[in-house]
Amino acid sequence: MDKGRISYLLQEYAAGRASQNEVEELFELLKSVEHEDVLRNLIVKEGTDNDPGISLPQHKWDEMWMAISTAAATHRPKRVRTMQWVSIAAAILVIVAAGFYFFSGKKERAGEPVTEKSDPQQDVAPGGNKALLTLADGSTIVLDSIQNGLLAQQGNIIVVKLDNGQLAYKPGTQGQLPGTVGYNTIATPRGGQYHVVLPDGSAVWLNASSSLRFPTAFTGQERRIELTGEAYFEVARNKQVPFKVFVPPQPGRLEGTEVEVTGTHFNIMAYPNEESTKTTLLEGSVRVSNQQPASGQQRPAVTLKPGQQAQMDNDKISVVNNVNLDQVIAWKNGLFRFKDTDIKELMRQVERWYDVEVEYQTKRRDQVYTGIVARSENLSSVLQLLELTGTVHFRVQGKKIIVLP
Repeated sequence: MDKGRISYLLQEYAAGRASQNEVEELFELLKSVEHEDVLRNLIVKEGTDNDPGISLPQHKWDEMWMAISTAAATHRPKRVRTMQWVSIAAAILVIVAAGFYFFSGKKERAGEPVTEKSDPQQDVAPGGNKALLTLADGSTIVLDSIQNGLLAQQGNIIVVKLDNGQLAYKPGTQGQLPGTVGYNTIATPRGGQYHVVLPDGSAVWLNASSSLRFPTAFTGQERRIELTGEAYFEVARNKQVPFKVFVPPQPGRLEGTEVEVTGTHFNIMAYPNEESTKTTLLEGSVRVSNQQPASGQQRPAVTLKPGQQAQMDNDKISVVNNVNLDQVIAWKNGLFRFKDTDIKELMRQVERWYDVEVEYQTKRRDQVYTGIVARSENLSSVLQLLELTGTVHFRVQGKKIIVLP
């Protein structure tokens, strides 16, 4: 698509001169993340021409794109009501006509639509690096409050909290119970995340409300760990000793999931309140199978290629091709990234990251959203961006979000 065409459509729309066909064309273009860079360059140019001293922080651009693409994704021209047209237009006009005022912190111009801001006392801060480490002897360490440095020694392994907050397992003093191998568990609460380096050098990023159980040393013919929740893995290569992740059965299911690798990058999402367990491969190769935990019996397996996702639902595995990898690992990169995401799935992510409860006072469940927003923002910022679409409204009462018609 010619950049000039996108620029023309945006300016015609903002000026109210766009025809019905041009409006349709514009909103179809804005649904695609591939046009994000084009739109960003156009807005940056307009903003810097008007005020060369203004800069564009990345997280503020992410907020802006969330508003634009969400408005586009929820646009239904033939059925949309007049008030929805006004809200959709507002999302574009705030960005195109108001230029950098949307994200520079300046006061809104007269006549610009402004989303009502939440009471600061009602706002909810985002999650952060929080986790509880349970050692082999049953003792616990609150990782977010303890100082950096040596935390414990277990056999030949020392546990260290590094300056960047990362938890690492390293070889320690020789001669300390070399044959003893215990199990540790690191668990993140709602509103928490953590990065740990396992004894073999494999790196694991844990999302909110997740736990990882692993040995203090890998001494057998396999490197086996257990996961609940969601984690992103970068596994240290060792073809002789396969790395295996076991996901216990979710509620209502008889079988768990086992992912076997030798060295690769992948993401596993296995929350109990999600419809399926999803294993997404970014690099290398993984073998995904169902497993009955009591007998250890494995079912037929699938081998994934990069860009594929294995979904286990009702103890059956299906493979999805050409998965949006940026969307899958957005959480690990500090973002919410949605692509035609329904309101309930979206709000489950919000619940886990902001440690809130969601109540629905609307019967509508057909809203879908596309866009990006930084996970470093307060809850009010996320909700205000969603409200720009005009399809959903929220009321925050302490730690409860009420979804309104």
